[in-house]
Amino acid sequence: MKKSREKHIRLSEEEFADLQKKAAAACMSDSEFIRQLIRGYAPIAAPDERFYQVMDIVRELADKIDSVAMKSDNSVDMIALMSEAKKWRMLQNALEKEFLRPKRSVM
Repeated sequence: MKKSREKHIRLSEEEFADLQKKAAAACMSDSEFIRQLIRGYAPIAAPDERFYQVMDIVRELADKIDSVAMKSDNSVDMIALMSEAKKWRMLQNALEKEFLRPKRSVM
């Protein structure tokens, strides 16, 4: 989207520092952070490296379950294992949705 309008605002040193700290924690520029707030979202701080390590473990687990399912001679076992892998992927998606996506704020 082309951004053609400008709005200048004045902030105190404390407000400016707070804006920069919160924008950096959400991995956004100051401008994008303010745009998200205007759109009604409350940007959240990005999780630390431990979160991404856990997501990698969950992903690897689902991949390993899938690979075992593909080697299964019994179609019933294969379907059960693939269903289990799908549940792990759904868990991963739910966690990422909860901890990575900005929440709609109530105004």
